[in-house]
Amino acid sequence: MTGLNSSSSPPLGLVAPFLLVAPLGLFAAGVLLATTDASSLAGINAPRNVAAAHAAIIGGLTTAIMGAIYQLGPAVLGGRLLSERLARIQFGLHAVSVPGFVWALLEWNPAWMSVAAVGVVASLVLFLINAVAAVDVRRPNSVTRAHLSAALAMLVITASFGVTWVGTLEHLWFPVTLGRLSGHAHMGLLGWLGLTMMGVSYQLVPMFNMVQKREPRLGWAALAATCGSALVGGLVLMSDPGRGLRMSVAAAMAVGPALWSIDMLRLLLARSRRTLDVQGKATLVSLGFLAATVALGFVAAIGEPLRDADHSANWQLAYGICGIGGWAGVMWVGNSYKILPFLVWYHRYRFLAGKGRVPMINDMYDDRLATAILWGHAGGVAVMAAGAGLANLTLLRAGAGLLAAAAVAHFGTLGHILFAPHAAATITKPLGRGALR
Repeated sequence: MTGLNSSSSPPLGLVAPFLLVAPLGLFAAGVLLATTDASSLAGINAPRNVAAAHAAIIGGLTTAIMGAIYQLGPAVLGGRLLSERLARIQFGLHAVSVPGFVWALLEWNPAWMSVAAVGVVASLVLFLINAVAAVDVRRPNSVTRAHLSAALAMLVITASFGVTWVGTLEHLWFPVTLGRLSGHAHMGLLGWLGLTMMGVSYQLVPMFNMVQKREPRLGWAALAATCGSALVGGLVLMSDPGRGLRMSVAAAMAVGPALWSIDMLRLLLARSRRTLDVQGKATLVSLGFLAATVALGFVAAIGEPLRDADHSANWQLAYGICGIGGWAGVMWVGNSYKILPFLVWYHRYRFLAGKGRVPMINDMYDDRLATAILWGHAGGVAVMAAGAGLANLTLLRAGAGLLAAAAVAHFGTLGHILFAPHAAATITKPLGRGALR
């Protein structure tokens, strides 16, 4: 990472567990939808849909983001972790409470939802204590830092509404309408995941694709449009608006990601590395899923004229699948094969530079295998979205099964990168469990 501060970089054993277990959240989401029934197509708020969404977002993508911010903030943005011990405690709490919360959602047990939600919220609070300092939100002087600062604020807002919805399910304070669920979901997908992914991309895409002669131009405009539409649009959706207002919200929410897409394409076209590796391919595929997400968002916003009366959630489900699994999920898969190998090289092999044969970052993983896993993930998401849109349960299940299989392969290859010795290096000590200090 350009400008890496070695004195501030946290230990590999702190960051790597978050990155390693993240695919398991996507695996759980795939299994949940691979074993679903027609209820998933009948109502977007079906328990299995809600459980799968939270498994993917909180268990998968958010877990990966936590590890990335713990590394990126101190090492690149100039922040610091307040407590490494706190981060390790937070990982353990997160790893225990998220599966419990997903199970409670699947069973639709409000009492257990409340219990598990306490653990999830505690994990998020501990994360925010370190993340705010790591990102150093007081100095929004770079486009990446500003995106991450706004994303952390949206995480607080999203989680606050989520906890409130869980509380009212148990205590019946007020009805949790589809509009209120939709507002919460969009704050999370666009405000938290979207802003984070966009901000990190402004750092990683130029670095990993060797872009030196072109700078992004639309980052600040993309930030303003995305942050404003996620917050205001989410609140509007909570009022269960009519079709016209829903269409306006959909249009507003498309602006920021569209501006970001233009910047990403400009950067990729200006790259010095002519052959795209798995990260570059993932960026382009992610942009394709973003376009599909925007289109499906308009279809879902139109509602009744395009809705199948017997499968009223089909377009909403397809929309969510493309946004979560496609736009955000594909980007994560591609970046993971660059982030984790870089960290392993940095923490294990940099001291050998000039003293022996040291592996390159690309030597630590098989790009062809990583690309195959990327295509498996993307193919599973595409088949799932097609099955949802066509209200074809068999196709939906098949795509979800492919997604789950790709997640298992993803987990296995990340484990190999982390734990396997790399033959190209002259290793002076064994790489056992102690290497994760």
